[in-house]
Amino acid sequence: MSGGRESFGSVDAHAGQGARVDCYTYEATTPILSVYAGRLCVSISIADRTVIPAHAVAFARELAAQAGVFAAECERLHAVQQGQAPANGEAASAA
Repeated sequence: MSGGRESFGSVDAHAGQGARVDCYTYEATTPILSVYAGRLCVSISIADRTVIPAHAVAFARELAAQAGVFAAECERLHAVQQGQAPANGEAASAA
């Protein structure tokens, strides 16, 4: 074993009204990203709270990128539901 800590945990959160996300930062330890949905709180942090290896930075970047994809998809679906934009593929099939 390498001495590094393995990833662990599993949770599903279905965010409704009032859900929020907070990022807590500290002077000498790694940040904590917390998702609050009703009475559920899911927190994400780096396994080793005092050292940030390259794979942790890569994970944080991928987390941010996928959160951006999630937000864009929510925005797209909201616009479709409001009649503001065609769903993917509808514009091409209407032509």
